[in-house]
Amino acid sequence: MSTLPQSLATAGNWLWREFASLWPVFLFFFAAFLIQLLIIKLAVAQFSIPVTAFSKALVGALLAAKAVLILDETPLARKLDRYRRIIAVAVKTLMYGLGTLMLAYLERLLEALRKVGTFDGALREVVDQANLYRFFAWVLGISLIFAIYFTWFEIDEHMGGGALWSLFFQPPHIGNGSSRHAD
Repeated sequence: MSTLPQSLATAGNWLWREFASLWPVFLFFFAAFLIQLLIIKLAVAQFSIPVTAFSKALVGALLAAKAVLILDETPLARKLDRYRRIIAVAVKTLMYGLGTLMLAYLERLLEALRKVGTFDGALREVVDQANLYRFFAWVLGISLIFAIYFTWFEIDEHMGGGALWSLFFQPPHIGNGSSRHAD
């Protein structure tokens, strides 16, 4: 029979494993979404439209990181392993770009529903407020972020896990086998 301390330890171990697997992916998406939202904020600054970049980037990064890790465990991901890497990157990018777009419009619909009170009115509100240029900018930005992530993931897998980290964050080796350190 399991005791409460054992159950808490098991839950703690599971939570730590989840955090450890999520952390690098979360950091990538957090930085990318924050940059995209800050660019949007700069672009609309002259119109005095508020954009809460930090909180949106934080929530978006958490959702994107967990979704990416979940998709990597699905039968679709295993099927994509049989195709050229460019196909896998393109399919995943398209899926996540469209999924993000649907979630964004669902969020807008729910906000409008709360404000207006009827589904019909909320749908009209979302359509009336839709901006085609902002729509394409958002889709392009999100799709580019996912494309970069999936491309880097494929390169890292091909080079061996951790190779990109080593390439960018380890001191480079010079000809005699020692490593060059920054002074």
